[in-house]
Amino acid sequence: MPSRNRPLRSVALALTIVAVIAAAVLVTTLRGEVPPRHPYVAAAADRAAPLRVTFVGDSFAAGVGADDPTDGYAYVAAARGCWRPTLVASSGTGYARVRFPGTVPFTDPTRLAAVAASNPDVVVVQGSGNDVGDDGLRAAATAMYAALAVIVPRARVVVVGPTDAPAAEHENIGRIRGILGEVTRTAGVPFVDPAGARWLDWAGDYVPDGIHPNEQGHRTMGERLQAEIVALGVPRAAGC
Repeated sequence: MPSRNRPLRSVALALTIVAVIAAAVLVTTLRGEVPPRHPYVAAAADRAAPLRVTFVGDSFAAGVGADDPTDGYAYVAAARGCWRPTLVASSGTGYARVRFPGTVPFTDPTRLAAVAASNPDVVVVQGSGNDVGDDGLRAAATAMYAALAVIVPRARVVVVGPTDAPAAEHENIGRIRGILGEVTRTAGVPFVDPAGARWLDWAGDYVPDGIHPNEQGHRTMGERLQAEIVALGVPRAAGC
């Protein structure tokens, strides 16, 4: 028998998408830009200027677990690609949920505004194990990718799922990966799955909390991510 709550969930999904896209359009309008009609085109392989790559994410993107935040995977990937990184990262956050007071999810207008202000060539959306694999995540991810298509229409968007860390809630991580895989296919956005590809080793790539990568784990994650992004046709800068 169909759930009586399904229509309510569908309405909530629609309202979330509309609200986030409306905020994205407002951001674009305030910046005085008219989104172009043509899609992102990867720069030539001999591009002289570094690509601007913006990382939206949680504590992983913020470099938690590395010896220094600038040793986090985002900086590692950027250094290998000779890219210019911007971090829109905040610990304890996800697409739809936050763990700490005073923080906001990926879809919050302030974070979308920060992405737009970075004028990126590439946007990496990473995470998050802070989310719950449910309809709220599905709605938020759908809204996020639609909003990015409006506010940074020339940027290439790459979605990176959560890792399957030793102390993670593994069933929830599996649901999150499944939902992100479905939503990215619908949106036409590439999905990179570190957990499925076993990027990180439980024995040597995590700090004692069993959640965050250590220095080695961040290095491995950055190297693997940079290789995945290059495989999608995003070039390194000339002379890198």
